[in-house]
Amino acid sequence: MIRRVGLFFLILLSFVGIAHASAVDNRGKNAPTRYDTDMKTLVDYLVEPYTRDEDKARVILAWIVYHVDYDQYKLKKMMDYSSSLRARRQNEISTGDIWQTRIGICDDIAELYQRMALMAGLDSVVITGYAGHGITNRNKGDYRHAWNGVKIDGKWALVDPTWAMKGDYREGQNISSKRQHAREIEKRESGLKNVKKKRSNRQLDDDWFMTKPQEMIKTHYPDDPKWQLLDRPKSFASFIR
Repeated sequence: MIRRVGLFFLILLSFVGIAHASAVDNRGKNAPTRYDTDMKTLVDYLVEPYTRDEDKARVILAWIVYHVDYDQYKLKKMMDYSSSLRARRQNEISTGDIWQTRIGICDDIAELYQRMALMAGLDSVVITGYAGHGITNRNKGDYRHAWNGVKIDGKWALVDPTWAMKGDYREGQNISSKRQHAREIEKRESGLKNVKKKRSNRQLDDDWFMTKPQEMIKTHYPDDPKWQLLDRPKSFASFIR
């Protein structure tokens, strides 16, 4: 009987936790545009009801997932360059300031998460490395990625705001020239009311918020081994096996 009561309370706590996370996500998703005048105003609104670091980190992630688009055109053009040229040529395919344009690739998205987290009083870093499946020494340049560390209750946790975007999040598939892309960025910079919204089926993939280090290392390998957050960091050779 005692065991059944204990199981009941565990199930109840699980439902309460899911409902709370959903409420936090909805605050990020449905943030009124009147708070969207500048980043600090928005961040203050997002985190205002929360005292827990976890809720602050989560609501910022939710806002990014539901309000930022992934720049498919920029990714496609970056992949046209050799891995040694990408870092130098990246600025040639600019997405502008992601805060203004709400579009970018993983580096831009991770930087935005860091900026917003810092404004919320959370320590945060951008982590660079490799992410994906089927990575080898030969093709690893095609798998460069960026994600985040955020300190929650004094301990570092891992967040991937790009991979947390689930559903309709890619923009630019139909853009075929640098001029068209530049026009799209200019339109976004002049006002987001000019941008067609297509986010009705987007979701936050919970797997990429506070991901356990032993799970993260299955798909993400940071340049700096300390961001594996493992007692015994894995070598790159063991990661790609």
